[in-house]
Amino acid sequence: MRYLRLGAWSIFLLDLVVLFQLLYNLLTQRGGPEAVPALRGLTVLLGSALLGIAVLLVVSTWLRSREGLWTAIGLGTVPLFFAVNAIIEGWWE
Repeated sequence: MRYLRLGAWSIFLLDLVVLFQLLYNLLTQRGGPEAVPALRGLTVLLGSALLGIAVLLVVSTWLRSREGLWTAIGLGTVPLFFAVNAIIEGWWE
């Protein structure tokens, strides 16, 4: 149970890193003026999703629920898959 909780929180923290990188790109206006609305929408979408995952993690940790932690891991890996996909696509461009 301890390793499951550690894994779920570490995935959540990695998602926060991705969110902070998006916020940094939004604040520095990187990518041109046409990319700013897309970055803003993605940041809001990811931020609200991470807020929901954070609530799920806190409740699952407090109740010691394995199902809740597994759900948080599953939901938390989705933004990481998108980030890894963007990195790999960036190598081929």
